[in-house]
Parts: sequence; C-alpha cells; structure tokens
Amino acid sequence: MDTAFTRAFGLTAPIVQGPMGGAAGPRLVSAVAQAGGLGVLPIWIAPVKAAVEMIKATQALTNRPFAVNIRADLEMGELIAAATDQGVEVVHLFWGDPAASMRAVRRGGARAIVTVSDAETTRQALDAGAAGLIVQGVEAGGHVLGSTPLKELLPLVVDMAGDVPIAAAGGLSDAHDIAEVFALGASAAVLGTRFVAAAESDAHASYRQALVAAGANDTVRTLCFDGGWPNAPHRVLRNSTFRAWERAGRPAPGGRPGEGDVIMTAASGMAYPRYHCAPPQATMDGDLEAACLYAGTGVDKITDVRPASALIAEIMSGLAEAR
Repeated sequence: MDTAFTRAFGLTAPIVQGPMGGAAGPRLVSAVAQAGGLGVLPIWIAPVKAAVEMIKATQALTNRPFAVNIRADLEMGELIAAATDQGVEVVHLFWGDPAASMRAVRRGGARAIVTVSDAETTRQALDAGAAGLIVQGVEAGGHVLGSTPLKELLPLVVDMAGDVPIAAAGGLSDAHDIAEVFALGASAAVLGTRFVAAAESDAHASYRQALVAAGANDTVRTLCFDGGWPNAPHRVLRNSTFRAWERAGRPAPGGRPGEGDVIMTAASGMAYPRYHCAPPQATMDGDLEAACLYAGTGVDKITDVRPASALIAEIMSGLAEAR
C-alpha cells in the first residue's frame, strides 16, 4: 500500500509499531519490519552498550528499516550517535522540544520522526526539520503528553504539516480505525497496545491476557504510576493499585496505599515497588496485575494474541477492502 509515509520511510505497510517500553524488543521490532511496517525500538532507558546490543540483535533478525526511540527532553546525544553508528537511519523523538536532539540526528546522517500533541509541539517539530510526524491523541496507551482527542488533533496538524507525512496514534486497533484516520489526512497508523499483545512482544503473558480481557472503559489517563518518571501522564488499565489509590482519594507520593511494597522482581534481581512505571515483562515475577499495565482506548478490540505478521496482514486486507 503506497502512501506518503511508506514512500518516505521505505515501507510496504503504513503501520508503525508504538515504542512501548518493556514490550518492544528486538523480536517484535524485527517482526513488524519484516512484515513491511516500521518497528520502533525503545533504547532511551538503556545504557549505550546495552542499546547497541539491542540494535545489533534487531539487525540480526531483519534487514528492513526500523527506528530507535529517544526522549527529546533528555540529553541523549551519545545514545543517538551510538545508534547511527550502527547504521540506524530513523530516530523517533518524543516528549519535549526536538531541536537539541536533532543536531545529533543530523550528525549521524539520520532523519527524525517526532511525536506531537498540539499546535506548539507541531511547530517545534517542523521548525526542527522533522521528516515525519506522529500525531498522538489522548486515547493512546503509555505516556501521553497531550489531552486532545485524536480526531480533533489530526486535522489541525495536517493543516500545519504541509508535505511532511503523518502517522496517527491513539486508540487504533484495526483496519476500520486506520481507514478513519486516513480519511482525516494521516498516511500511516501507529499501533501500540495491539502490538503489546502480539506473540513476539516482550510483555509478560499475564499482561497480554489482561489486554485481551479488557473492555472499552477499562483504561484511564493518570499520574498514578510515576516511579522512575514523575509528573508524566500515562494511560493504563485500571488495576488493583490504581483502584486502591483512587479509593484513598488519589494521595500524593509519600502517602499512597502500599507505597514501597515490592510487587515485581526481574530475573536480574532488580525489584520494582508499587507505583513504578515499568510494565511486567516476560522475565519478571510477582504481583504482576498490580503493576503498570499500559493500554490505549482501543484495547476492547484486542481479542487474541497473534504474530505481528498476521496482525499486519489482517489490517492490510481490511484496508484493501475499504478502498
């Protein structure tokens, strides 16, 4: 399927895999890339050496293009340089003015796709020279900076973007959702939650099954899970931790129910307390239901766990029928 976004980034499917930390590892990123979409590998939380290992592991599984995910509000020039030194040609920037990061992107001979959430962040991205935009509506799972619904935000950004191709993000799960945002001017769609539930995801099986079981009203945009990333709104499933915090009147850090309890442990031995922003990964153990379970509003359309290639094939077939 040929669109402005697929042409710009060498894709055969107008699908971008959301960079859901803890779920999007080399297996998922490479599977999306092999199926013709743009896989996005979140490396911003990793030390440089570990990030390089993740990139090499992904490259060993695919020769198709993929992007790395970087936080724009942090000084990450060394990490960007490490990625471009490995041949990565697309850097996804989010959460902050991309101007400073763009210098490192250009030095490495790469291009940037920038997530925007309102008119101001769109202007910053365009001024910085973004090669593509991800328009993130409030419906998106994970960390969500803006508060505007996608279908209100998308036409505004389309008007500002000119020839810069746009991918839409926020509550999208199937071909019908994608056809709707294409009608509003997007030329690609970002699926985050749907790929968390993919067979190649690094998410724990219990997390994936929680997504399959969730309904349309089971997500909430909150500040509850702020450990490791304070004051950053995020959309998650309502779970036992969130409900206890809500019943207590949503107290500030330091006075929350069960605060400090270790609810999850990684294979490395690292312990995660209640309210931490880390989601459950396959190698973790503990009270995983009580951990941070990122999910967008389209979670009700997720009814099974399938390979990423099957998900993309189904979407492409649905889009072809809708044309």
